[in-house]
Amino acid sequence: MKKTSLFALSAVALSCAISFTAHAGDEMVNPEGGVVVGYWHNWADGQGYKMGNAPAMTLKDINPMYNVVDVSFMKVYDVAAGRIPTFHLDPATGLTEQQFIEQIKQLNDQGRAVLLALGGADAHVEMKKGDEQAFADEIIRLTDLYGFDGLDIDLEQAAIDAADNQTVIPAALRMVKDHYRAQGKNFLITMAPEFPYLTASGKYIPYITGLEGYYDWINNQGGDGVYVEGIGWIAQSKDELKEEFIYYMSDSLINGTRGFTKIPHDKLVFGIPTNIDAAATGYVQDPQDLFDAFKRLEAQSQPLRGVMTWSINWDIGTNAAGQAYNSSFINTYGPFIHSQVPPVVQPGKPVITGLTDARVQHRSNFDPMAGVTATDKEDGTLTSAINVSGSVDTQRVGEYVLTYSVSDSDNNETVSPRKVTVFSALPTLSGVANAVVKMGESFDPMAGVSASDAEDGDLTANITVSGTVNTAVAGQYELVYSITDSANQTVTVKRTVVVNDGSIVCTNPWKADATYVEGDVVSHNGKNWQAGWWTQGDEPGTTGEWGVWREAGDSDCGGVVPPQPEADFTASLAGVNSTYKITNGTATLNLNYTANKASSVQIDVIDAMGYPVNGGNFTADFTGNSAIKLVLDNVAEGKHSLRMIAESKGEQVESRHHFTLEEQGTVEPPVTDVPAYEAGKAYQAGDQVLGTDGNVYQCKPWPYTGWCASASYAPGSSQYWADAWDKL
Repeated sequence: MKKTSLFALSAVALSCAISFTAHAGDEMVNPEGGVVVGYWHNWADGQGYKMGNAPAMTLKDINPMYNVVDVSFMKVYDVAAGRIPTFHLDPATGLTEQQFIEQIKQLNDQGRAVLLALGGADAHVEMKKGDEQAFADEIIRLTDLYGFDGLDIDLEQAAIDAADNQTVIPAALRMVKDHYRAQGKNFLITMAPEFPYLTASGKYIPYITGLEGYYDWINNQGGDGVYVEGIGWIAQSKDELKEEFIYYMSDSLINGTRGFTKIPHDKLVFGIPTNIDAAATGYVQDPQDLFDAFKRLEAQSQPLRGVMTWSINWDIGTNAAGQAYNSSFINTYGPFIHSQVPPVVQPGKPVITGLTDARVQHRSNFDPMAGVTATDKEDGTLTSAINVSGSVDTQRVGEYVLTYSVSDSDNNETVSPRKVTVFSALPTLSGVANAVVKMGESFDPMAGVSASDAEDGDLTANITVSGTVNTAVAGQYELVYSITDSANQTVTVKRTVVVNDGSIVCTNPWKADATYVEGDVVSHNGKNWQAGWWTQGDEPGTTGEWGVWREAGDSDCGGVVPPQPEADFTASLAGVNSTYKITNGTATLNLNYTANKASSVQIDVIDAMGYPVNGGNFTADFTGNSAIKLVLDNVAEGKHSLRMIAESKGEQVESRHHFTLEEQGTVEPPVTDVPAYEAGKAYQAGDQVLGTDGNVYQCKPWPYTGWCASASYAPGSSQYWADAWDKL
C-alpha cells in the first residue's frame, strides 16, 4: 500500500476545509440538565459479543432523545503518517463530507451536541512531549471543519498511559478550550473511563486532575465491582444486585469514597451497554434497577447528569437470529432521564411546557396537545405552531414516544420527547385451586371458577379449559384455565385434580416458605415426611439421616408420582492455586471445568488494576467436564483475579478466584512471629495471622469473628476475605 506523507494529508485536509467550513455550525451546543449520550459508529456492520450486527446509519436518523452524540473515533489511521490522531469519515456510513457537516448542523439546530470521540478499543494513540500544540491544532481544524461541539476522551487499555498521553492530551485540550473561550464558546470536554481507572491511583486520574475546571462531565463505564462495608463485594455482573451496584458505584464516585476519586454528581454520567451484543458485561436486564438507583441518588440531593451508552448503532441493530433491537435502549431510558432532571432552558429558544410522561388507560381517548403550551420571549404564545411527530394507539397496550418541536421567528427550534404509556390491568382468574375428588363422584371444572377484568368486567363466560378429568379412573390430572381480555392480554393458571378411591389421603404438599413444627406431615416427591422439630425452607429428602425430616411412607395420591423438576445448572472451576511462578514472562494455569449440563464458558483474567492480561481470555462450548490451560503472557508480579461465567439455556453461574504471580526466586517475606493462617481454627476477634501473600491480617470483631475460621474467608487469598479480616 502506498504511504501518504503528513504534508500530503495536511494539504488534502486544507482543501476540504476550504470546501466545507462555511457550512459548519457557528455556535457550540452545550445541553443543560440531563444528557443521554450515545456513541455513533464511523463504520458499518459491527459484529457483537453475541454475534449480532450493528448497521451504519446517518446522523439525521438518530433518535432525538439522544441529545449528545459522540462520533467514533479520532485516532491514528497510519503510523507512517505521524502520531497525531485525526478523523476520516468512512464512506461505509453512506454520508459524503458535505452531508456529514450538514447533519451535524441539523442536530445542533435541534439543541443536540455532537462530539468527536478520541480512541476506542483498537486505537493506536501514543503521543510524546512536544506534541501538545500540534494535537491542539488538529482538534481545532476538525472542529472548525465539521462543526463539532467538543471532544470525548475514550482511550482504553494500553493507550491510556502510553508514552506521554497522560500529560500531552490534557495540555492540548486546555489550549483548545481556551481558544474557543476567547470566542465566547464552550468547547465540551468529556471522558469515558472504566471504573477501575477511577480509583485514587487509577490511570485516568492524570486526565481528570489535568483538566480540572476544563472538563464538563465524565461518562463512566463498566468495571469489576465495588466493595461496600457491611454488604461486601457487589459485582457488576450480578443481575440481582444491579440496583445496588449502580447506586453504590455512583455514590462512591460522587462522594470520593471507597477508594475512588471524587466526581461531582452533576458531572457524572452513568454508562451502560445498549444490549448484550454491545459489550461483554454490564448490560442492565431490568431497567427498573437503574431507575431505582437514580431515584435514590436524587433523594439524597445528588442526581446524576444522565446516562451514556455504547452505542446508537447497536440500539437499531439485530441479534444473532436477525431480530431487531428496535431502539429499546433510548425508548426506555430517554424519557426517564429527560424527565428526571429537567434541562435548563437555553436563552433565545422557545419553551414547551406540559410535557410530563402520561399513562393512558386502554381503549380511552388521548389528546397529545392537552395541557401542552409553547411560548417565546420575543414571539409570545406559539402553542398553535407546535408540531407533534409519532402517534399513540390507545387500542394497543404499550409504550409510545412523541416528539414535540416548535420554532420561533428567529428559526430557533426546541425539540422535546414525551413517553405515553397505554396500560391495561391483567384479567384475574378466581376459584382455580387444586382439588381431590373421590373416584366415582361428579366433577365440574367450572364450579366456583370466575374471571374478571378492570376494563371489561365479568369475563367468566370467556374462560377456556383444556384437559379432562376422568373420575372413573384414579390418577392425577392437569387442567389449564385461560382468559384473554380486550387488550389481548392472556392469563393462564394450571390446576391439579387428584382422583382416588377414597382410601388414599393426599397429604398437603411441602412448601418452601411454610413453617413446620414437630409432628407435621407433608408430601414431597411421592413420599410422606414428618418434621422432627421446627423448620422452614429445608427440603424433605435432602436433610440426611439425622436431619429434620423423616420418611413416613409413600404418598402417590392415585399412583402418579409428580414429575421431578430438572436439576439446576451447576458449574465450577477447580485447580486455581493461590500462587503461580512467572518464567520468562509467562505463567501457566491448568484448570478443570466441571458442569452438569452442556454449557458455554467465558474466562477473563485481570491484574490488580483491572487491566486484562494477555492470554487470560478464554471462550468455549463444552458438553461436560473439560481441562483448560491458560498461558498468561508478558505478565508482572502482583495480585490477579480470574472470573468464570458459565451459561446453559439461560441459567448462569459465575465464580471468581484470586491468585498472586511471583517471579522465580522471589524473596521470602520477612520473618515474623505472627503464625500462618490455618483454615478451621477457632480464631477470636483481634487474632493476627500471616496470609499466603506475606501480609499480616487481624480477625474482625463480632459479628464477623465466626467467619475467620472458614477457608472461604482465608485472608488475602479468598474472594471474601475482607468480610472477616482487616489487613494490617
